[in-house]
Amino acid sequence: MSPLMKLRAVCLAVLVVSASLSAIGLRQMRGLEPGSSDAEIAAHMDDVLDHAMQRYSIAGVAAGVIRDGEIVWQAREGRSDGEGAPITDATAFNLGSISKPLTVWTVLSLAQDGVVDLDAPLSTYDLPYEPDYGEHAPEAVTVRRLLQHTAGTNQPGYGGWGVHEEQPEDAVDLSENYAPLRVAYQPGEHRRYSGGGYVLLQMLVETVTGQDFDTVARQHVFDPLGMTTSGFDPSRLPTVSQAFNYYRQPIEDLRDVAQTAAGGYASGGDIENFLLAHMTGGGVLTTDSLEQAFMPTGPNPGFAMSYTRWQTPDGILYGHGGNNSSWNGQIYIRPQTGDGFYFLTNATSGAQLDFDLSCAWLGLMESEDGAARCDEAVSLTHQLAWVSWGVAAAGLFWVYWLVAGGVAGKRVLTLRPTGRGPLRLSGRLFLAFLTFAVTLFLIWMFWTNSVIWRTQTIFIDEVPMDELEGLSIAVTSLFAILTLCLWSSPRNRR
Repeated sequence: MSPLMKLRAVCLAVLVVSASLSAIGLRQMRGLEPGSSDAEIAAHMDDVLDHAMQRYSIAGVAAGVIRDGEIVWQAREGRSDGEGAPITDATAFNLGSISKPLTVWTVLSLAQDGVVDLDAPLSTYDLPYEPDYGEHAPEAVTVRRLLQHTAGTNQPGYGGWGVHEEQPEDAVDLSENYAPLRVAYQPGEHRRYSGGGYVLLQMLVETVTGQDFDTVARQHVFDPLGMTTSGFDPSRLPTVSQAFNYYRQPIEDLRDVAQTAAGGYASGGDIENFLLAHMTGGGVLTTDSLEQAFMPTGPNPGFAMSYTRWQTPDGILYGHGGNNSSWNGQIYIRPQTGDGFYFLTNATSGAQLDFDLSCAWLGLMESEDGAARCDEAVSLTHQLAWVSWGVAAAGLFWVYWLVAGGVAGKRVLTLRPTGRGPLRLSGRLFLAFLTFAVTLFLIWMFWTNSVIWRTQTIFIDEVPMDELEGLSIAVTSLFAILTLCLWSSPRNRR
């Protein structure tokens, strides 16, 4: 067999093997069957979590399943700091946007006491900061609409600030100098998710009580529910996990000023208490207040006050996710039956659990919305995986073209590439430098996203990181190969 035929055989084998490995490696959602026993639930969730911890390089996780008001599965896995301290029942995680349901409970408890009027305009309170109402009537921006994300405010979300960044001092400084708040849409017409609206609620609570939000939340929600390792000020908590990047490197001093939007902390045990309280109010909220929290927001039945609302055969399933600068989590509760689920993680890669662990549990709920969400997630990971394979196959073709030319003695690498036809020296040099520049840029992007930025703040979030990383490597490799091809020339024959 000639060298060229051997090269073709090797390339073909690489294509076949890589395609097979890609197919084998595609994510599969393994949902629990409705009616599974407690033992089957525990065994299945253990298996899914063990696989996820190994595959996705997750530093630490707290997770649990509630059934009929009882904890039937609980996991505390991994480490909480760079020294290897284990995750325990008291280890607090940043909650990201799961902070918003806690904010809802705090504001509703104040409304029960007559301290806050849910239907009063925000402008009736003397806040230290006033949003830009623009052409919209201030009277239309009420406390209730802020809770429901229907007040028309901007700023969908906030990230944590790292030690390398200039940081806002508090919520007022954040809104005045970093992320100004304005009423961008007609209040009451549509639901538009707004972390900015929840920052205004933080200012409201602190204004009417004369106390910081953490203290108010402790008095009205955390202490009555026995949530002793929860709060909005991590310096007051006994054990707080560090955040970790994609490669399990600890991240130092991430700070969230927008407490009510994404700055809450809680341990796995406390989240269990919080979810169970949704069944009766836990002595914090009355039946009427719970109904207001769970009520659909206007014409959209899929959302409540910072909860998603999914129909199931046995009642409404309420949920909320959190994704915030290396912290990831999800909560679900069906108050009618006392069924719930949660996970909290301390690593960038923890977002993967919302593809695997959450979807495993959602099989029990028989929710069409949940099934559609999981199917969409699976489809996205499969698409990214096959696009990565296609890009890699294109790179292999150009490797074959370059190596085959060298084996046949027809091409050679040179600093002064030449060619036939319109693509002569100037054109080839231009394209070579262009692809080289793109290669360097992609390497920089991949490196900073993987190492530098992920040790401070998060550049790319809420996506399947494993598949995205594979695509990044494939695209970078393709441009590097194209650079080599453009810097090759036909060998001169004399």
